[in-house]
Amino acid sequence: MGSGGIAEFHVPALRAAGFEIAAVCGTPGSERAREFAARHEIEHVVHDTAVMLAARESWDALVIAIAIDATLDVLLEAVETGAPVLCEKPVSYQAAALLPLLGRALPVQVAYNRRFYRTIAAARDEVRNGPPVMATLTLPESVGVDGADGMLHFFSNSVHGLDMARFVFGDVEIVAVERARDERGQPCGVAALLRSARGDLLQFVGNWGTPANFALTIDRPGRRLELRPLEAGAVFTGMEVVEPTAEVPLRSYRPQQTERVDLDEVDARLKPGFFQQAQAFARLCRGDDPAPAATLEDAHAALALAEALAGPYV
Repeated sequence: MGSGGIAEFHVPALRAAGFEIAAVCGTPGSERAREFAARHEIEHVVHDTAVMLAARESWDALVIAIAIDATLDVLLEAVETGAPVLCEKPVSYQAAALLPLLGRALPVQVAYNRRFYRTIAAARDEVRNGPPVMATLTLPESVGVDGADGMLHFFSNSVHGLDMARFVFGDVEIVAVERARDERGQPCGVAALLRSARGDLLQFVGNWGTPANFALTIDRPGRRLELRPLEAGAVFTGMEVVEPTAEVPLRSYRPQQTERVDLDEVDARLKPGFFQQAQAFARLCRGDDPAPAATLEDAHAALALAEALAGPYV
């Protein structure tokens, strides 16, 4: 269901993973749904979610990629069909809204696609294959964010990074948090210190409106893994000291890159993580383990963490 921007990326990834797209569903009279179907050579267009769900015998699985405000209502109806569902994140703006779906072992995968990045897998290995680390996660939300819009972006997009943090570090608790406000009293960022169950310390910086990339750095003595942006990874071990010269009378220190972590080759052709996410969904449809895909419980935890950091989204 859905013919918006993110659905454009799902179709080629699902097809590459072996799915046939049977139909697309849009709002009543949606010209965009018809154009989407024509562009992707999808035979059937449905203009009512109730009609789509009632025709359960004509499809095997469902992708929900619609406006966040409408997602939860459609998902609540979809799970009653018993069909496997791939639902776009964050499912809702409020953690409590997901409570009726929790603990039911539903065949629902939430589309937190960064869990499938090779760079994020490397970060998870870096954390778990050694003693506790110190890390910094920066989520700037730099595109058109202002005041209340910052909260919208935090709960619709930064929550992606919060799920990633839970995937890499496990459950985290907030040690301290401070919320920044602009001169009008509007929220404009969050700074926090978090601790994982194994003792990792994570500095979180939600510096809204800053012209910067999402970034994650993981440090232990003599070694740093840096993802900046999250799609590109580098390992640094040691420093090169460059002594002053007559031409440059300044001693400089250069971190020494010793490894590089790239995305999978398929991520150069399809939106990163979407093919692997579609493969995981295929496993879910077969009744196999879709790990490392996000569950509804993961989606709830990411939203709860967003609320604890920034306050509830209203």
